[in-house]
This record gives sequence, structure tokens and C-alpha cells, in this order.
Amino acid sequence: MSDFKPPINPWIISADPYPSGKTFEEVAAQYGIKESQILRLAGNETTLGPSPRAIKAARQELERSNFYGEPFAETLTHKLELKYQLDTNKAGVVVGNGMDSVLDHLASLLLGPDSSIVNTPPTFVYYDAIAKRTGAEIINVKRKNTADAAYITDIEDILRAIKANTRIIFACTPNNPSGNSLSRNEIEHLAAETLKRNVYLFIDEAYIEFSRHLSVYDLVHKYPNLIVGRTFSKAYALAGYRVGYAIMARGLVNEYKKIMTPFLVARASMAAAISALEDTSHLGKVIKTAIKGREQLEKALRELKLEQYPSDANFILFKTTKPAAEIIEGLASRGIIIRAQKHVCDRALRVTVGTDSENKRFIKALKECIQ
Repeated sequence: MSDFKPPINPWIISADPYPSGKTFEEVAAQYGIKESQILRLAGNETTLGPSPRAIKAARQELERSNFYGEPFAETLTHKLELKYQLDTNKAGVVVGNGMDSVLDHLASLLLGPDSSIVNTPPTFVYYDAIAKRTGAEIINVKRKNTADAAYITDIEDILRAIKANTRIIFACTPNNPSGNSLSRNEIEHLAAETLKRNVYLFIDEAYIEFSRHLSVYDLVHKYPNLIVGRTFSKAYALAGYRVGYAIMARGLVNEYKKIMTPFLVARASMAAAISALEDTSHLGKVIKTAIKGREQLEKALRELKLEQYPSDANFILFKTTKPAAEIIEGLASRGIIIRAQKHVCDRALRVTVGTDSENKRFIKALKECIQ
């Protein structure tokens, strides 16, 4: 018998894989439901589907899939820099295989066993994951609940938590899973104070298109420590194409490219992203449908007397009196997939906003599960 012991980094041993929700295939196999009849409202995806122009562009590019694409997605990068009217002497864009890969590369660039991050749970769990992979310390500044609002980020608490070895602060706004946002003034105050301490500030704007708040990408010109993450997965409905990006100071772009994996964005994915970017009509339809659907779900959850949290995103966090796992299984048996939020509490769930008919189907099934 072999005594071989894989020389795995010690901080990986205690880490957990990313907790994804149930897939179409899993629910179909477990409950004998056709995949076409399953409604997935778990991943904050857009159920309306991608822009037809994006699909056409991707198909056309498939014929050249035997060749690598551009090393650093230069065409898409240029399109994004023009869209945001960046002063390319001061700021630029990097593109990745989803925003997750941008986070992975930033971790490689900034973090190690002698460093730390500041995080604000409950929030996107991937920030913790990249820190654990590098052996960095995780400093958690938990969100607060007040009489007026829930899961509020206290900016001064974050600033007090910074250590001498802190390299980066992560702030998701709108936040996943609570759906609330930081104001522009709060973000600018945080950027200004962290700049004095040589600490990067990562603002995750994955859901900004659905928010009443505007993006803060323009502040990158003023604060070279500010990084603004964006994605094509949500409002642009390209989750399966895996295209994310970040706007950051030009100096950091230059360093980032030194460790960036080349040819990271597939030809078809880049073509789809460029066409989706140009199809403003489809984007507007997605946003309008999400905002209307969000109001529809909020009203229905109030009528069910369920605890819910105001959202700026395309999802809603809510709680039931029954364990979340029980609700998840009850819905799955009816062909509906949503996500439990164990890092909030054992009764918390998050549902993605769907179309009018999809929302009605979800509410009907939820009623049956909680009665």
C-alpha cells in the first residue's frame, strides 16, 4: 500500500468547494421531471435568455474554434474602455472567464499567507474562497441589523478592522444575498480612506444594472486603489458564456497582465459579449422585466407574511418559519430550483426574479410548501 501523501497546501485542506445550487439535470433525475419543465431561479440568471444578436455572433465564431482567440480579449477590452469613456492613461479593463477568474487573478497578484482581506458577511462566498486558497487571513466585519434596515455595512467598522497586512477589501453592492447597496458617498469615503493605507478596495457590481444606484467606475480615475468588478452573466444574460471584467488603475492593469492566463475568454464568448454590449434594446428589456418582477415577488411575499429584505438586484432574500432545506426539497419536487442561504440562517432562501408567469408559478408552489 502506498504511503504517498499529496503535498497540498495546508490552507486548502479545510476549504469547501463552491456551494452551487441544484442543476436541471439533478432535479430531472431525482424527481423524474423533464428538463424543459424545470424552472431554475437559483443562480440569479436571466430567464429571458441572451440577446439574439449575441447568439448569432457566437455561432458564427464557432467555426473558428480550432484557433485560439485574442490573448487578452483585446477587442472586448477596447469596446469596454470606450463604453465607460476611460482615460486609458489612468485606467483600463481586464477581462476574465467570469468575474470569478478576475478575483482569482487578483488573489494571485495581491494575497499570500502573510496577508489579509476584509470581508463583510453575509456576502458572496467566493471572496472567502480565494483568500483561503492563498492562505490569507480573513477579517470578517459582519453586517448589522437595525430598526430601519438589515444587513447594513458599517464603513467605520471596516476601516477599524484593517491591519498592517491587509491587502484588499471586498464589498458587493448590490450585495449578494441581501440585495442592499452602498451609496456613492460611502464608497468614495471608503476608497479615500483605504488609499491612505495602501489597501485595495474591490467593489463588486455584478447586479448594478438592476439597482437604483449608479456605477462608481468613474471613481477609478480618482482612486487608483479602487477596482470595480462587472459581469455579462446577469443583466446581459450570458452566464453560460462566462465573461467578467474589472475596471482598475492602469498601473494595476499592467501588473495584472503579467500573471493573467492567456486566451482566457473563448472566441464564441467574446463575440457574444461584444454583440450583447451593442444590443441596448435587449438589455433594457431584461432590466425592465426584472424590476417589474421584483415588485411582483415583493408584494406576494408580503401577502404570505414572510420576512423579506428590500433588494436592488434581480433576486430577493427571504425567510420562512420552516427550515430552508425543507422548502428547497418541496419546491424541487415541483420542478422549481431556488437557493438556501445557510450563511445567513437555516431558514433563509434566495429566489431569482423571473418573468410574470414564472414568478406566479413560484409563489403558488411556495404557498403549498409553507402551508
